[in-house]
Amino acid sequence: MQPSIRSLLSNRGFMLLWCAYGISALGDHLSEMAILAHLGALNPDVDVTPLQARMTFSFMLPFFLFGAFSGALADRLPRKWVMIGADLVRVAIMFGFLGLIDYFTGIAGRQWGAYIPLGFVGIFATLFAPARSAMVPELVDARDLVPANALIGGMGLIATMFAAVVGGELAQQGRIQTAFHLDAATFALSAFCLLFIRTAAQRVRSRIGDSPAGHARWGAGLGYVVTHRRVARLIGVAVVFWFSGATVRSVIPAIVKNVYGGDFRDIARFPAWLGLGLAGGAVLVSILGRALRSDVAITWCLVGIGAAISSLTGSVFVPVGPTFAHVWGAASVFMAGVFGAGLAASYDAMIQRMTPNRLRGRVYGIYNVATVGGLLVATGALALPKWTALDRWAGFILMLIVFILLSTAAMTYRVRSFGFPFDRQFAFVRNLCELMVKFWYRLEPRTRCTIPHSGPVIVTANHVSPVDPLLVYGTCDYRRPAFMIAAEYYNAPVFGWFIRLARCIPVRRGENDVGATKTAIRRLRDGEVIGMFIQGGIRNKETDEQLKNGVALLALRTGAAVIPAFIAGVSDRDSTFKSVFSRHHARIAYGRPVDLSDFAAEGGRGNLDAATQRIYAAINSLAPLVAD
Repeated sequence: MQPSIRSLLSNRGFMLLWCAYGISALGDHLSEMAILAHLGALNPDVDVTPLQARMTFSFMLPFFLFGAFSGALADRLPRKWVMIGADLVRVAIMFGFLGLIDYFTGIAGRQWGAYIPLGFVGIFATLFAPARSAMVPELVDARDLVPANALIGGMGLIATMFAAVVGGELAQQGRIQTAFHLDAATFALSAFCLLFIRTAAQRVRSRIGDSPAGHARWGAGLGYVVTHRRVARLIGVAVVFWFSGATVRSVIPAIVKNVYGGDFRDIARFPAWLGLGLAGGAVLVSILGRALRSDVAITWCLVGIGAAISSLTGSVFVPVGPTFAHVWGAASVFMAGVFGAGLAASYDAMIQRMTPNRLRGRVYGIYNVATVGGLLVATGALALPKWTALDRWAGFILMLIVFILLSTAAMTYRVRSFGFPFDRQFAFVRNLCELMVKFWYRLEPRTRCTIPHSGPVIVTANHVSPVDPLLVYGTCDYRRPAFMIAAEYYNAPVFGWFIRLARCIPVRRGENDVGATKTAIRRLRDGEVIGMFIQGGIRNKETDEQLKNGVALLALRTGAAVIPAFIAGVSDRDSTFKSVFSRHHARIAYGRPVDLSDFAAEGGRGNLDAATQRIYAAINSLAPLVAD
């Protein structure tokens, strides 16, 4: 089990919040199918797309209207009690929900009367959401925010999936009142779980005393978002996700009804498939844990969601039988959920890391306003105008969503690529390498990477396994070390391609390869980074007799900085293939540059030996940092 998962599952406060949010999400969606049944959504003359869109619009409108206020409230009051209060009020609303529908239908008419009570539920969901998001970083380690958000999102969407199935079954049986009362019970249980988050309550109390002047500035959150472009961009990505999700969810009932020939149970199963996909994605993100790089995940998750919705569009237009189309559509929705979970967990974690605790509630209030604004634009465009036969356009609406998602993915990649210190092909492969070493090799960096951002550098370490260079690539994302590597690997299948892409320097074994030395000197004089192992080859035991003077020679000839590193937790498994694909528990530590200023640039063998010994001593001095 990954360390991040172990720490989260043993965190009492986080687990209570996790359960409370899942139960609350169950309540938020349990009554949806009952409302559709109350409105006769399956009648042949009823357009179901506007009904679904109005329901989403009504529930989410309070997030747009009161999101900033609720965010400020989450910064000003104890977050736990804000959530408990929101749950208890929703208990009361849901017990009288059917009566409220009848009352407001008499005032506003059948078209909107059924949705006004849902708006009241949305008001208190608006209070719950920023308090929950702002509380997560108080309960978990910053390194565990991505898996924590994935687990919370997964739990919420498992609850949504379960709510859709149960709600659809109750709607099909005509047990509308039962659905509303069950909804009330879920909110009561959520409040009960929150009551026991003691640690969070103490931290909130200590936080209230901090910077009272900052709390008085309700516009501080907006100012922070405006002046921090990365946070603004992340909120923009979330807006696209919510806009797209709301649109797809609004047209799915029409697709199930008209293309797949389904009933309420079938309509309810599609949110269940989406929830199952989101849950699966949450599990995957949680397994990857700290290995998943959030900014990279955002781009590729947008591509994945776009591909999944494109597949769903195919199930509408390709002339196949309704049963096959139904399965095709369900699989597409499932995959959209998998990538959606990764996207939401990634941008949530980045926002939480970047935002100071004193402003986090307000920033999430703005986040709610922005994302729900996107949702309201989508659902309002479908719900407010009096469209004729809107259901027939469902496939074309999906095509528009695919275009928006893929365009946003391209923009996120373009923004990231501006900061690439090397070509995009190597950046892509290096990101895969980082994921592999952090997940499969369970790499744990014990220090930050100390390789300078510019100038000639030699990074040198002990050499215990063929995967050692990958550990350096996985922990240095701003330079491209060109390792001196055995010539026979240079043209090897797959490995050779990566070696050439990394601009490694081939060295002939057992020879005094002057050409390789000259290439390394030229690269260093051009300000590049060279990677070398001071022991020459792989050594199971660190013995002075195996040391090579190449590092000292190059450093003294070029004036390059020498950065020592120590590697542990990996081993040589008899073959390069076995070593690369075996699991390890890798650890690496970097040290400060080795001072060689007292050695002559053109000294003899004794001069090089002494410099080598100093470098090797600097490497070994890092060994305690990587001990188990």
